[in-house]
Amino acid sequence: MAGPDLQGPLTDFLARTAELRRIVAAIESLGKDSSKLQTTRGGVDLSLVGSTSANTVNAMSLVFLASSFEEFVREELKQCASELSTKYQGLPAETRQAVRSVYWATSLTRLGFVRSILTKDKPQVIDPLALAKLRALIDGTKGFVLDDDPSLIDASTVVHHSNNFKAHVVDDLSRRIGMQSLVDSASESAKLKAYFGTSTKADTSKRVRAKLNEFYDRRNEIVHSLSSAAGYGVDAVFDYFVFFETLADSIRASLSKTVASW
Repeated sequence: MAGPDLQGPLTDFLARTAELRRIVAAIESLGKDSSKLQTTRGGVDLSLVGSTSANTVNAMSLVFLASSFEEFVREELKQCASELSTKYQGLPAETRQAVRSVYWATSLTRLGFVRSILTKDKPQVIDPLALAKLRALIDGTKGFVLDDDPSLIDASTVVHHSNNFKAHVVDDLSRRIGMQSLVDSASESAKLKAYFGTSTKADTSKRVRAKLNEFYDRRNEIVHSLSSAAGYGVDAVFDYFVFFETLADSIRASLSKTVASW
């Protein structure tokens, strides 16, 4: 039986960051000389492409980078969750109990997102699709948490989270597959140590946490403020690309080692 595909999500993520690099670099270049730009679109003056356009694209790229990283982490952990369901019985009792406990708490949170079982159209009636989804969620939670049946582990529940993927959120997600801290584990990476110029796992972990939290503070500033489209230089944006590419590769390697130990 084939193991989890942890390389696929990484390949997809790197393809997205490569595209972002091209877009950011293209606007930077065109902003220096837009004389050859042409379009048949009405109401578009390409001669105005310049520093403001570059700042806007840079800010937008950080928002897309955030969503791409979050999708990558979710896809990696979904793969691990599927593998966990087959290797669960061989894990230490303490790990199994911790996974069930966290799964229960996550299921409660996910259930809280089901606001109504009524149709939106009037007259409102019970929505059979909503009931079907709710029944599947409740039955799966009961089967795993109460009956200890790992075949009912739902990967979508494992990766459910409504917050930005700051360091503590990444760790919270990893605990759902029995890892104490994915950030700490990934910080063993020689690539991350080289990026930060650190020599120990502990120092690297501190730097990763600070960098992740800083990035998401910037991401939130962009999303919640119209004025935030200014001030994000290309060098700073490219540094974030390098950081997340390095972190993503380190996460894949860490998860691969964890899965292999099951």
